[in-house]
Amino acid sequence: MAKKDKIGNDIGIEDIKLTPIQLDSLKELGNIGSGNAITALSQLLNRRINVSLTSVELIPFWKLSDEFGGRETVVFGIISHVEGNQNLSILQIYTRESIINVISYLAGVDIKHVQKMKQLSDLDDLILSTISEVGNILSGHYANALADLMETTLVPSVPNMAFDSLGAIMDSLIAKNAKYVDLMIMIDTKMNIEEMDINGILIFLPAFETLKNFFKALNIE
Repeated sequence: MAKKDKIGNDIGIEDIKLTPIQLDSLKELGNIGSGNAITALSQLLNRRINVSLTSVELIPFWKLSDEFGGRETVVFGIISHVEGNQNLSILQIYTRESIINVISYLAGVDIKHVQKMKQLSDLDDLILSTISEVGNILSGHYANALADLMETTLVPSVPNMAFDSLGAIMDSLIAKNAKYVDLMIMIDTKMNIEEMDINGILIFLPAFETLKNFFKALNIE
């Protein structure tokens, strides 16, 4: 159901404008979440990880494909739904090359073998569980950062993974979430593990009321 303004008109994504203060608060959330997640991942790997937060944007679903070269681009998607009072999901999207690097680094798998993967079933349980654990760590710490700011509890579900075209992933996401998700908040985060680049984008999919509750908790109009 579309959102309504005070006189009953539909509110579209193009009608939602964030103030500089609201954008700064989302950037702070991204910085805190990134810092917490990378610290935990660094401790798990016993490796130094550098991270940079490059941008925070409020975008419609269809615009996401522009960030990775179009709907046909094959990417790795990891999504976690947050259970509790807030309607929120956390989506992580990584380039194929980034996931190959992660798999080779974490699981010690020959990169030539991993490069042949065309679908998730090409990967064994160890590799899949490794990727799931990394996704779980990152989404969990982002959720904790949001929960701390809102003074509530947010518990992400076990991540679901997809290796498919960006268009197929987004179509599935829209079909499952369009009833309560009104917008996407994209936080572009780049990680570097000892000269190994990992290009990924973290996306919050909050319901309109969840976003309002976030700003309310920070006393932001």
